[in-house]
Amino acid sequence: MKKLFYIFALALGAAVLSACSKDSGGNGNSGTVDVLDLLSKEDKLYQDLTITSKAMSRKMTYSVWLPNGYDTGTKYPVLYLLHGYESGDQAHLDRCWVEKGNARQIAQEYVRGGGMPMIIVMPNGLSSFYQGAYETYLHEELIPYVEESFGGNGKRAIAGLSMGGYGTLYNALKYPSSFTYAYAMSPAANATMKSMIDSEADKSVFPAFTIEVGNQDTTVDNNVARELAEYMKEKGLSCEYIARDGIHYWDFWQQCLPKALQKVGESFK
Repeated sequence: MKKLFYIFALALGAAVLSACSKDSGGNGNSGTVDVLDLLSKEDKLYQDLTITSKAMSRKMTYSVWLPNGYDTGTKYPVLYLLHGYESGDQAHLDRCWVEKGNARQIAQEYVRGGGMPMIIVMPNGLSSFYQGAYETYLHEELIPYVEESFGGNGKRAIAGLSMGGYGTLYNALKYPSSFTYAYAMSPAANATMKSMIDSEADKSVFPAFTIEVGNQDTTVDNNVARELAEYMKEKGLSCEYIARDGIHYWDFWQQCLPKALQKVGESFK
């Protein structure tokens, strides 16, 4: 009986490994997903997984966090967590939220405290501001690929900081029915985003938003973010605006993330 279970476990793990490294569009995507690790009940973190993007004309890296008790037979909601602008080497920017933002520990504590188990995908955004060719990559390549590979249930949210805060607002406003929640931290907001709200006649399709800024942040213009939040409310969108002490740095965003997970988790119910 034990031998039969062992064979079944290996077969199951091999199937999942195949799904996570399968070809998308004939380009041979790959990643280091350990079979036995997937079968354990601890949380898992896979960094620098790759997907070859036609939209971006290059290989792109992304990281995936799987929650405590992850089960390959279960479907999970997915949070796309976007990093900010980083100069220099951009090969491993999918690692930013873990290495600088303590995202893994924060997510562990959230789930252990009774929070909604979810998959967190941390894509490498390069310096794209998550628009243009990148939005094609995100919506038409990365999202379908990772959600099929790791078991997405069709519910997804988006959050990010600075450039990633811009990407959060931009993508949630342009593709409103794709997300259940959008949490923008210190966003590099743009006044032209108001027109994205006006272009959608049915305001009920928009997700709920939170915009959180630091009062001492001089890197982005909080007035633009505040005015955008006020405009959202005028147009009937659900938007929470939080202004508190803090600068444009990881200490501030680490304090944002637990609140973002809570909001996102509630939206997945």
